Amino acid sequence: MKKIFVILICMVLALTCLTACKAKLKNGTVLSGGGRDYAAVTNEDGGIQRDEAGNIVVLVTNDKGKNVKDDNGEYATQAVALRGALVVGNRIECPDYRLEIPNGWSDYLSGADLMIERNGTNDILKIVSTRDGDLNTSMKQASELIDKMKTFSADTEYVNRTVKVLDQDAQLFAVYVPDNGTGAASYLGYIFFEHNGVVYSCMLTSDRNMNESIDEIVSILNTIEYVN
Repeated sequence: MKKIFVILICMVLALTCLTACKAKLKNGTVLSGGGRDYAAVTNEDGGIQRDEAGNIVVLVTNDKGKNVKDDNGEYATQAVALRGALVVGNRIECPDYRLEIPNGWSDYLSGADLMIERNGTNDILKIVSTRDGDLNTSMKQASELIDKMKTFSADTEYVNRTVKVLDQDAQLFAVYVPDNGTGAASYLGYIFFEHNGVVYSCMLTSDRNMNESIDEIVSILNTIEYVN
């Protein structure tokens, strides 16, 4: 009986310690993205707050992860630059834009960049935004890679055309290889556009011909919301 009592006491003490050490964050939630955690200030709809420069507003916390109050007794906040992709509910927040995950798609372990996958398939859309990039250089590099894939088979289907993304012309390069030498099919495509000096490289990969779904991909890109 004494052993049982001792065990119960130890369990109670362990639970008490866990409760005491658990951080109590008010008016926000801890989110992880791009290799770091953010004590993000959240709106009523669950979204995160940003300042005019596109930085996210976070709560100031102490070394135990608890809120710190300012001189007025309010919870202190500060703006920090967002690094990488931050998944917030059904939205993915990135340094220069945000995107609502479309129906039938899911986040695909977004980290440094946004990545979503069509459910039940190997269709993947990855969006890379580069502030110090050059649009022509990025397109040239992608075009050279696509050209190499075109040599894999005489049955490749190549596409090079302009599509409309957010009211501007965007260049599409894509190639579908029915047999990449291993008996499997491969698809690689890129859509490029630029906004406020930021180059957007949208990469498409799959094991099927996604040229049949370009209109859907373009419609997804048209839901992008710029934050600066």
